[in-house]
Amino acid sequence: MGISNSVKKAGAVIISAAMLTSLASCAGLFGGQAVIDAAESLGDAVIAGDSGKIIKLSTEDKDSEIAEALDLILDDDNYSDDYLAYIDAMNDTMSYEVDKGSVKVDGKKASCDITFTMADYEDLDDGEYEDIDDIVDAVGDLDTKEYEFTVKFTKDGDDWLVSNLSSDDFGALFDYRSYSLPVTNVAGDYTAVLDLTDVMNDSLTGSLGTDIAMQGSVEMAFYLTLAEDGTFSFSYDAASLVDSVMNYIDGNLDAIFMSAFGATSVDELETYAVLLGYASYDEMKSDLGEQITESISADDLDDSTVTGTYTVDGNELVMAAENEYSTALPTSGTIEDGNIIIEVDVNDDDVLGSDSIELVFEPAA
Repeated sequence: MGISNSVKKAGAVIISAAMLTSLASCAGLFGGQAVIDAAESLGDAVIAGDSGKIIKLSTEDKDSEIAEALDLILDDDNYSDDYLAYIDAMNDTMSYEVDKGSVKVDGKKASCDITFTMADYEDLDDGEYEDIDDIVDAVGDLDTKEYEFTVKFTKDGDDWLVSNLSSDDFGALFDYRSYSLPVTNVAGDYTAVLDLTDVMNDSLTGSLGTDIAMQGSVEMAFYLTLAEDGTFSFSYDAASLVDSVMNYIDGNLDAIFMSAFGATSVDELETYAVLLGYASYDEMKSDLGEQITESISADDLDDSTVTGTYTVDGNELVMAAENEYSTALPTSGTIEDGNIIIEVDVNDDDVLGSDSIELVFEPAA
């Protein structure tokens, strides 16, 4: 064989290999391009944070647990303005790339790899930030981190639908939305509301010996002030609690009296009222209602303010009280999404059925 023929054969082998590689990488045969298009659509939807679009591109039903979880974590209404500023900053760092050479098609099943890139938000733990603006600025300077996700598809008619949204690798793409921001300056006024409706209902049930279909709620408001100088003030308004209790009782007197007297209607209560010497049920209701009102007074509760000092260590809030309070004493908390979640020790656990309660303090409007 001459040198020229050897060169021709070698060239043919090289060209053939190059063509095969090109064909494989383009995945243009056997539906590969459609898989790539589907992967890119998923990438676009992830970057946009569009839960509805992600679900439409998948085999998941819109009412599935995965869909509900995505709706929850991607709904901007579930975040404070400060946290949304952080999310927007993270979104500005996000991109993706579909590895076209990784496409595999086997009948009605297919897969390919997508690499998502975003700022490594966990590196924020290494800094100190006075406010959200500092964090937003820092996000733009962070090193990036890559997240590999192998997408699996199932063919449905002409569409390739993502079939593995439940993958941990896919869920990891949204972990940045549950990150606790390390803001050290939490000074400000906060309020928390404790729902005591169940406690109130349990008390009435115990007194009357039967369940009552009650309407409304009983709430107790707490107030927290974190000052710039590292001091705090924690309190609640006893009078507002009593008002809440009285409004609740007043709105349910008919149900309470029917349960107490074993009546099935207000008309039957008219009969009981006359038997008890009242001119009418309205008169009895007014009289007994006043007696209940007199038995519950804000004087029986302490308007107390606990003061002390606090320190912030990352997302931990440590509170040291200077004065003890017989009913509730704040001890420690965490900073999450602009809110302060505080564990409060409760001495009167006979009422609440617990020796501690968790209060979620939101910034006061």
